[in-house]
Amino acid sequence: MKLTELLKFDSSLKIAKNNEWPEEILAISALDALLPHSFIFIKNGKFLEKFLPQLEKALSLKLGLIIDEKFFSLMNLEMKQKVESMPWILTSPNIALSLTILSKPFYDSKMKDLNTQVDGRQMGTTDIDPTARISQNVFIGEHVKIGANVEILSGSVILPHVSIGENTKIYPNVTIYPYTTIGKNCRFHSGVVLGSDGFGYTFHQGQHQKIWHVGGVTIHDGVEIGSNSSVDMGTFSPTVIGAGCIIDNLVQIGHNVKLGRGCVLCGQSGVAGSAVLEDFVVLGGRAAIGPDSHIGMGTQVAGGAKVNESAIWPAGSKLGGHPARDLKEWMKGFAYLRKVSLKENKE
Repeated sequence: MKLTELLKFDSSLKIAKNNEWPEEILAISALDALLPHSFIFIKNGKFLEKFLPQLEKALSLKLGLIIDEKFFSLMNLEMKQKVESMPWILTSPNIALSLTILSKPFYDSKMKDLNTQVDGRQMGTTDIDPTARISQNVFIGEHVKIGANVEILSGSVILPHVSIGENTKIYPNVTIYPYTTIGKNCRFHSGVVLGSDGFGYTFHQGQHQKIWHVGGVTIHDGVEIGSNSSVDMGTFSPTVIGAGCIIDNLVQIGHNVKLGRGCVLCGQSGVAGSAVLEDFVVLGGRAAIGPDSHIGMGTQVAGGAKVNESAIWPAGSKLGGHPARDLKEWMKGFAYLRKVSLKENKE
């Protein structure tokens, strides 16, 4: 996409610096996945703090910036000088709306022309190991790669540009969306959905405007996911499920989530968008992790607990209640309330 085309899609954008216009813009980058000849959205100081340590890499990849207009105008001189080292900068009066608008053409570029009607085996575009066992009534899209000893049972749908590692088993009626990468020795039970659209919208002029997701999903080796669970694709970089994670039935994992190794998510638990769970975190049944939270290694979250948005908990925490807090503190509070309630009932 040409920069002139970008400006046509979102006419609210203003040029703040134009030292080196790109010949072609290939993608939108995320903070955790900078791509060559792309650009990244910076909406506030929190995002900028995460971006600046990668500034040298961004310059080598010839990234541009779209930055919140008000935030840019209020930057101190030192910060502005660092930002202005980028080859090109646009400002937006509404960064959330600009992200929403500009996600659509890049989604169309990546997804619109995928062939989801004709089986890739008929077109000769698949790479399927001869030892793979595929039942009748399985759809396999174009450019799908399936490793040795993979087993896919009836009713499953594998959409284009999916890669499945060796010895993985896919039970009936599993749906895998485009640009999902699956490691070795995984198991996905009936009704699992991998890579469906992330739940991202911007409310503007009385309507919920859709943010179009293109990031896909990456699932590492030895992951098992129970029936009717869903993993949403990332916005501009993959949602990631670490090696050895065990995910129960009816679990929801939102867009841009990063699960470390060996996490255990019990039934009906949910992890909201952009949350990070480090290695070996355990969520009890119906536990909920709010968006942008960061949960340290080995933390245990009791069943029914709710971790608030953007919360940060250190390694080894034991949490309970709503809002989630130290488990012993929550239990003491619960015991006190029960004692007071019993006393009042007696009186």
